[in-house]
Amino acid sequence: MSSDRLKHLVFYDGNCGLCDLAVRFVFQEDKKQQFVFAPLEGETASQYLRRLPPEIRFTDSLILIEDYRSSYPRVYMLGKGALRIAWLLGWPWMLIGWLSIFPGWMFDWIYRLVALNRQRFFPKDQCFVPPSNQKDRFLP
Repeated sequence: MSSDRLKHLVFYDGNCGLCDLAVRFVFQEDKKQQFVFAPLEGETASQYLRRLPPEIRFTDSLILIEDYRSSYPRVYMLGKGALRIAWLLGWPWMLIGWLSIFPGWMFDWIYRLVALNRQRFFPKDQCFVPPSNQKDRFLP
């Protein structure tokens, strides 16, 4: 797989069942293979996030780094990050993703409400194991 297609980095809570489901979903719907994934508890997050402001660095929620290898990556978190991922997935998910043009605070309260209850409703019972030919899309 060409590494130039892997443009966007998604950090997720590796101890969260809902986050695991979200990663599975994005992985399966990512027809262009443009996303790579890394748990917030991993060494990739430790290395990459240390350069970012504390409010991003110490979050336990989804973080999207769009064009993460460029000189000007864009960071999206919480609801804005989820909507931006939907936009980047393309049709039909971009129908939901177009909402990312609005300010994040409009969606973050919903995201936080779900996040507060995610462990209770989505227990971590198993981890997503990518196909062996796609392991390069999962960073440590």
